[in-house]
Formats: sequence, structure tokens, C-alpha cells
Amino acid sequence: MIYFHNYKNLEMRTRIILTFILLAIFTLNSLAQDPAEGKLVLKDNWSIQSSKEIKSDAKTISSVGFSTDKWYPTSVPTTVLAALVANKVYPDPYYGTNFNNLPGLIPYPKREMPEGSPFKVAWWYRTEFKIPADFKNMHTWLQFHSINYKANVWLNGKLIADTTTIEGAYRLFNLDISNAALPGETNCLALEIFPPEKLSLTITWVDWNPTTPDRGMGIWYDVTLHATGNVAIENPHVVTKLNLPSTDQAKLTITAEVRNVEPKKVTGILKGTIENISVSQEVTLDPGETKLVSFVPESFPQLVVANPRLWWPHTVGPQNLYDLNLSFETSGNITDTKKIRFGIREITTWMNDFDKQHTKVFQINGKNIVIRGGGYVQDLMLRPSNERIDADLLYAKHMNLNALRMEAPRGSDYLFERCDEEGILLMVGWCCCSTWEGWKNWTPHTGDIAEASWKDQIVHLRNHPSVFNWLYGSDNFPPAEVERRYLKVLDEYDNTRPYESSATQAPSTIAGITGVHMGPYPNVYAYETPNFWYSKLEFNTEAGPTGEQIPPIETMRMMMPEKDLWPMSESWDLRLHKAFYPIARAAFESRYGKPTGVEEYCMKSQMFQNEAVKAMFEAFAGNKYRSSGIIYWMYNSAWPKMYWQLYDYFFMPNGAFYGAKTACEPLHIQYCYDDNSIKIVNSFYHDFNGLIATVDVYDFNMKHVLSQKMDAKVAADGSEKIYTLNVPKSISSVYFLKLQLHDAAGKLVSSNFYWLSSKGDEKADFTDLSRLPATSINVTASSVQQEGNKCKLTVTIENTGKGLAFAVNPKILKLNSKEPVLPVFWGDNYISLLPKEKKVLQVEYELKDLDGEKPLLKVDGWNVKAVEKEIK
Repeated sequence: MIYFHNYKNLEMRTRIILTFILLAIFTLNSLAQDPAEGKLVLKDNWSIQSSKEIKSDAKTISSVGFSTDKWYPTSVPTTVLAALVANKVYPDPYYGTNFNNLPGLIPYPKREMPEGSPFKVAWWYRTEFKIPADFKNMHTWLQFHSINYKANVWLNGKLIADTTTIEGAYRLFNLDISNAALPGETNCLALEIFPPEKLSLTITWVDWNPTTPDRGMGIWYDVTLHATGNVAIENPHVVTKLNLPSTDQAKLTITAEVRNVEPKKVTGILKGTIENISVSQEVTLDPGETKLVSFVPESFPQLVVANPRLWWPHTVGPQNLYDLNLSFETSGNITDTKKIRFGIREITTWMNDFDKQHTKVFQINGKNIVIRGGGYVQDLMLRPSNERIDADLLYAKHMNLNALRMEAPRGSDYLFERCDEEGILLMVGWCCCSTWEGWKNWTPHTGDIAEASWKDQIVHLRNHPSVFNWLYGSDNFPPAEVERRYLKVLDEYDNTRPYESSATQAPSTIAGITGVHMGPYPNVYAYETPNFWYSKLEFNTEAGPTGEQIPPIETMRMMMPEKDLWPMSESWDLRLHKAFYPIARAAFESRYGKPTGVEEYCMKSQMFQNEAVKAMFEAFAGNKYRSSGIIYWMYNSAWPKMYWQLYDYFFMPNGAFYGAKTACEPLHIQYCYDDNSIKIVNSFYHDFNGLIATVDVYDFNMKHVLSQKMDAKVAADGSEKIYTLNVPKSISSVYFLKLQLHDAAGKLVSSNFYWLSSKGDEKADFTDLSRLPATSINVTASSVQQEGNKCKLTVTIENTGKGLAFAVNPKILKLNSKEPVLPVFWGDNYISLLPKEKKVLQVEYELKDLDGEKPLLKVDGWNVKAVEKEIK
């Protein structure tokens, strides 16, 4: 359910023994669950407790049988706060003003925990689990992926690693615990985890949402065990190189580190297979030696692949993936195996220099691509949910977005794997406004942790075809000394991707011009008129007219009590940003009028968002490739809030969602606010000929003022101006523009609707929309078509009245509770229908999200009476 608030085996004789061991892993009891590719995931049977409440020493705590009766049971991954909330120590901090009542609050922009905070001390994480008896005579390894922030690690009363080793929220650790592990017996693992301090290189939420009082202290991702023989395989990597501009040949380079964990020399064979391709190489390792082994196409011609199946972003092609299987064999015995998945694809860039501007253009497999995405966040308490990740990515695809930006590497391995599978590009780098950019306060030790963290993340993520770009700075570029260290890591471990010194236009000392852009602050984070975005000839790494985005009323009610909804209350204040919402609200009230109630506010806000966000995305694609990309700030939300989001924490799409969805459709007809032109924008890599475009203008009273029909065509990946709109000077204050594009067979391929002001965009006045006469609609629905858990429905909405039906909003609710069914995938929403116009919409949702209730279809809108129909 999606919550809302919710590796020494010198005696091995045959491969059969290793197979037996792996089978044993897959049949372990619940103390160590969910094996993945031979790994034992230590998920359940954990407990946590504050060190202030524990009198026993570490040796005792980490011994089997120690009583945890007064500890808090939990599973891992979890932060301290998430575990306490799950144990009902604190009420749901996402509801109402409960967050403000948490102890030890850290007001922005402070980063240090106040004195007396229950989170300013170490917390113990403890579990007992059974290690398979087959791990005897082998090396047992314990892996951590992100511990925040320092830890002493104890196993069976022995200190395995201390805080001089385990430090850094973005570090990955692989510890040989063979000398302390007890195969065939119950073992106890205990971690004394220390919180991040003021200048720690940890996670930060900047001003995206509040900072949790524990600052994310705990274990973020999976804790795993695995076993190997005397030689382990580590950090396998596949580099793919295409013969661009052709793509009919790929050269593969395979590397891996092999590590001899025994005190004597070993000779063996490292083997690799990719489908019908096999390679092998003899390797000799001195005692304790780790060696990088390479298979290059010049020496292994079988690594030159003809007509490879390429990996593409989902908007332009399939997501073909390959598996590399590696094994190390010595004296006829396999000591270790590794499997990684990769895609054959190549990311390149070129700089479009014009009018003293520098726009970096990204290419996938030699083809230009406009990057259209958003800034991604995890749950505020870092609670893991694969279901939420699936929904996040399906929403991105539904909106025709092709990228997400991870400001600080965010997300579990599952997230990156799913982006590979779904074709979502990822821009990954460090975070702004924190110690990551507080270089003047760094010590030499801080620099060491930063470099080690960068290396760990690069090595961990470099096989993912979805990762297309590295950012080793965000709002600022690092000093030359730090930049050299980051670049050294990239040169050594991944020189296959573009990178920037920051997400801004400022040139750094070493890397120089970035070709990307940020700002100007604060308006691009609050509100700019649609016309403004046509002046942004750049790759913008973060922007959006989103300083205030009130969600639909259904989820407003899910985030606060009814009494807090109206008038505006502390619950609103907690979820808004004081630097941005006043700018956005002033523009909203100027264009649409001041609402008198929360329902009116919610409805008007959706159209305010839709108008602004659609224009932003349209501008960046329409101006390609002087403009080459836009990262919407932000994509999703870490908790229930009212700004910077394309859908809210509960997965309710807002007006911005559907504005983005329309703007980013791959073959699109649009109006350009800067010069009144009509353009066809083609994101496909093939031409379209024989198109027919229609342009219709209606005044406020639905008088048909202008109608044009024309033949059109557009080149592959082109943006073609086909018409300039001239409306009569006597047109009504508010008027409407409907654009349609049909293909050569007469099929409608793009439809777009605008409400415009005769006063021009910058001074637009849409207050007359409140005077739209009420109109009636007729709604029909098909029976539900169920495929497994997926439910599909066809809804037809007809405007039976004489006036415009504006912002018509169909939704699926639960019959009894009237709560929205989410996530939900409508073909379109907040639609406007001309008199007698009919629109057929498809919608999908999942049966489980009804929570046992029957579905109810409700259709309301700006000026239509709500219609409800129980769905059969």
C-alpha cells in the first residue's frame, strides 16, 4: 500500500557447493528477509533506542539475548523519527500543525539541533538474525548504503568498524565480518548511530519543506549480507561507445576489481558473459591485493557489437537492457559472481553559442533532445516505498516528461533501476544551501569525506543508462582545489557523461562555461507570466511559476482539519514559502480575482497553475535549440504542501500536471505568447507531412471570431511556425483560442485550448471568467474493464449548454468516504468544452486504491453543476 501520512573458502571443491549456498540464502527465515541476487537483506526484527535511555555497554548491547523490551520495534531502512512516528510516540507530523509540536525543531535556515533535542544524542539500532551454516569457510560481508551520519558497528560483542570509518551520509561500506560472524547461529548486529552536526555533509531539504528534527539520522537504505570465497569481485562496470553518427556498432569495455582477501597469492580466471558474448582473462593476485581487470574491444573483438539494441528515453524509443554476468574461478572453484544490468547508449553535448548566450544541448545516441523534467524528492522522513516510486515514474511518463533531477543523490537502488526500465533520464549531483557548498568552513577532513562520498556515488550509479549528467555543484561552483578533487574522481571512475561545476551559468575556474542557467531569484521560483518563458533561451536547471500551488479541495481536506481550511491558518503557513507565495498570490489575484472561500481558491488555483506551467514547458520546446531543457521546480513533494509540485504528496494531480502533460506531448500544436505565433513542435525523430492545423478564436460569449484551416508539416525534432494570430481589436476582454492538429489520415493528434486577455499577457485580467454563465454537462461512463489490479474506464463528457464549460474536472472517488482514488491517470483534465462539444476521456486506476469501496465518478468544474455517477 502507498502510505500517505500515511563474501575464504579454501576448501571448496565444486560449483555445486556454491549453488547450494545460494539456494540456502533463498530459504532463510524471517529474521533476515528478502534476498536479492544472492544477498541477504536484514530488513525486519530491528529495534531502536536513545543512548540516553541505555545503561549497558556496547559489548552487552551487541550480544545475543540482550533484552530490548523497552526499545522501539522497527524495520530497516528507517530514520529515528520515522520509527518513532510508526510507534505512535508522535502523532502524524504530516497532518495539520502536528509537525510544529515535534521536539527539537530546526527552523530554516539553521542546521544545528538545539540543546535538549532528543535527537542530539546517539541512537542504537539493533537486530538479531541467523547466518546460514553454509557461510562457514567463506568470507561474510556486511554492506551499508547510507548511514546518517556516523556509526560504531558491533557484531556479537565485537567492534567491526568505528566512526573513523563509518562517516558520511552518502558513503557506501562493504565490511568483511568473517572474524566475528557465527554461521549457523543467531548473530546480533548493533549500530550506535550519531546524528549529523552543523557542518556535516548530510542530507538537506533546503527550503523545499521543513527539516525534520532528527535531520534524517538513521539507516536510509538496505543493510545486506553476502558470502564469497577467497577472491571477491567488486565494482563491475560496462562502458559503451557508439560509432556516431551511425549507431550500427557499439564497442563495449568491461572492467571489474578483483580482491584477494587471503594472505597468500592466488591465480584464477575472471569470466564474463553478455548474452552470446563470452570473455575471460587470467589474473594473479598477491596477498591482500585488489586489481582492476579490463576487457577492451581492441583485445577482445567479440566486444564489438553489430546493430546493438539501444537504450532510449521513453519519449523517443525503447529501453533495451543487457545483463553482464561475471565470475571468478580458481582451481576449478567459483569464488564469487556478480551480475549488473546496463544499456547501450551514449550521451554527448554541444554548445549552442549565439548572442553572447551559451546553451548546452544534450544528445542521446547522437540525437538532440530537449530535457523536460522536474526536481525529485523522497519522503520527508525517508520512509521507503517502492509503490510510491512506481507511481512517481508512471506519472512522469504520463506527463510526457523525460527527466528528473536529483539534487543530492536521492533514492534507493530500486528508483534508479526503475528509471532504467521506464526510460527516465536522471541528472545527479550535490545539494545547494548547505555544508556541501560551505567550502570556507571545510576542514581537510571535510574535503576527504566529500571526495569519498562523490567516488562512492559515481561508482555506485555509473552503470545506470538513465543517469545522463553529473553536477558537482548546485547554486555555486566549488573552489578550484575541491573542483580538482571532484574532477579527478570523474576522470578515474566515469568519464563517459557530461558534467557541470554547478547548476548555474557562472563559469568555474577549471571546467569553465556550464551551458546551463539558473534564476533570476526569486521570481522564477514564484511566478512569471507565460510570455516571460519565451525569453529564457537556455537550459534551465530549476524554475517554475509555482510559488503557491493550492491542491484540489479533496486533498486539502486530507492534510488539515476542516477548521484550518478557511480562513487561512497556521496549517497553510506551515506549507507555504514566505519568499515565494506572496509573489505568486499577488499575480493570482490580479489575474483571476481574490477568492472568498477555499473551494473557489482551489478551483481557480488549478487554472492559474495550468496556464502558467503549460506555457513554460511549451516555450522551452518551441525555442529549441536555443532553449534546450527545463527542470521544473519541483516535480513532487516530500510531504503535504502547497508549492513547487506537479502533484501533491497524496498523488493528486493539479492543474500544473495537466498543463505539463499537454505541453510535452511529442507532436504538439501551441500558441506562443511572445509573438502570437502558432507552432507545431515535433519531438519524434521523423518528419510529419500532410498535417492539417485549425485555429479558432471565440469571444467571451462564444461568438466565433476567427477560423483558419491550413496544411502543415514539421521536420524531425523540429519546431515549425505555421501561422500568426491576429485578433480584432474589439475582441472581448477575455477570449478563447482552440488549436487542433490532425494527421494525414484525419486523426486528431493534438488539441490545445487557451484563455487570453485583450490587455496582453503581462497585464492579463481574467476576472471576467467568474461571470461565465452556468452551463450543463452530460456525463456517460462505460463499465469498468479490469485487467488484474488495473481498472480502465471510458468517460464521455458533453457540454449541452450554450456557453463555454470551463475547467471541467472529472475525478474518481470512493463511494462512501468521497476520498479521491489515487494515483489516477486521466487522458486529460481541467478541460474546456465549447457548446455542444463532446470529449471522450480514458482513465486508469488500481483496484487496491479503492480500499474495498466502490468507485464513484464525479465531474465538476468552474461553471458546471457537479454530476455524480456510481461506476459499475
